[in-house]
Amino acid sequence: MHEEMPDNLYKILTIQRIIDEAEDFKTFIFKDGHQINYLPGQFLTLVHKTGAEEIRRSYSITSSPVLNEPLSIGVKRIANGFFSRKLVDTARVGDFILSTGAAGFFRLPENIHLYQTIFFFAAGSGIAPIYSLIKTVLHTCPQIRIFLIYSNQSVQTTVFYSSLQQLESRFAENLHIHFL
Repeated sequence: MHEEMPDNLYKILTIQRIIDEAEDFKTFIFKDGHQINYLPGQFLTLVHKTGAEEIRRSYSITSSPVLNEPLSIGVKRIANGFFSRKLVDTARVGDFILSTGAAGFFRLPENIHLYQTIFFFAAGSGIAPIYSLIKTVLHTCPQIRIFLIYSNQSVQTTVFYSSLQQLESRFAENLHIHFL
């Protein structure tokens, strides 16, 4: 049996900025994302309502809450993906989006301060949640060395390529990236 979720359980987010990160991948930054509490590595579930029907899709959060960055998600355009096509092809600054909030268990361990080294492996748009985790660790755990192995088809399809290079330069002692 399908029960409708009351409208007061949705959060309304406004797109503040859209960044083209790579071919068919954009970052969406929300100006009112402070109403959603999240941890690095989690995802944000978006909702599209048409009458009694509801479509939901989850996207990885790319911002880091410890840096007080505005809430942002990464979206890769999928040919048959309703939400990804709608967002990447037609969404504009000022558009409103419904969300049920953040969730997910792909997070840093609670005892992260006890770690000395972390290895991350990513391919393509799978970097999105890892990007949030890396930024968080770099700014909160200066004793941890991070190694990222990141595979892509080309530089043009490498999401956050220049941002990751900037982080590696800024945190040269802590962040080591190998692009494949």
